Amino acid sequence: MTERTPTGPSVGAAGETDAGLRQLEGYLYWQDQTRQARRAAAEFADLLPWLTATQRFDLEHHFAHAQLQASRRRLEQFRETRERLREQYGARYRRLRARCLLAALLATVLCTTAFLAIVRPH
Repeated sequence: MTERTPTGPSVGAAGETDAGLRQLEGYLYWQDQTRQARRAAAEFADLLPWLTATQRFDLEHHFAHAQLQASRRRLEQFRETRERLREQYGARYRRLRARCLLAALLATVLCTTAFLAIVRPH
């Protein structure tokens, strides 16, 4: 159960909303891919006017199925590439953040040392 804050819904609710929107987007994307595959299959079958109704139905079914399988493979490749890039850039970001933190710490130490050397009476 998600808790509500005085200012509005909790982060859990926002995450659920984002997940729902991604699911809806995926559904709509796949419906469009299915529509395109069926249209391409029908256009291909139109090039073969001698097919019987049963042959045309089978051809369209197999052609659309092959198109959807190709779409699924491309989508999987895209997801794998996205995950690989996310890992690479995440690692780069962590290294950069560590370097910046180290540089800030070093600058603080140097400034403090310089300040103490100037202020401290000899």
